[in-house]
Amino acid sequence: MGSGNAGASNVTSEMGWKFGILTGVSDVLKAFMPAKLIVLIFPLSDQQAELMAIAGVGAVLGHIYPFFMDFRGGKGVACYIGMMLAIDWKIGVAAIIFLIVLTIITDYVSIASILLYVIVPCLAYYSENYSDTVIVCTLIILVIGICKHWGNIQNLLAGNELGLRSVFKKNK
Repeated sequence: MGSGNAGASNVTSEMGWKFGILTGVSDVLKAFMPAKLIVLIFPLSDQQAELMAIAGVGAVLGHIYPFFMDFRGGKGVACYIGMMLAIDWKIGVAAIIFLIVLTIITDYVSIASILLYVIVPCLAYYSENYSDTVIVCTLIILVIGICKHWGNIQNLLAGNELGLRSVFKKNK
């Protein structure tokens, strides 16, 4: 249905905000849980953030390219937020607020998502709290996220992207 993506934005667009929220929370947990499991599996590791980032990237990639759906999943934004919530809940909450506020300001989830993909590696790099491994993980997701949003970028440039307000009007 819709864009064919198995993510919260498309579910919201096609089935309404209640199903969209349920899908979004499920997608967040999809990466949050494996990343948090790292703390239980390796409680004494001094590289927990690195291991959590690697587990999170695996979950995000599994969401974007699920083998049981012919490698056609969502765009990974909610999973990415789940990964960030697991690594540092403050960054995860800031990402959620950033996504919501920017979506409200611009009316486009895609713009907020793309900027989130760009800003997180920058913050990780300049914070000096994260290793090269964590930064590389965020850069991998940045590149894949931009590729997954390429159609949205083209629609935005052509003026054909569906805004959030029009989605809510459609589903009233």
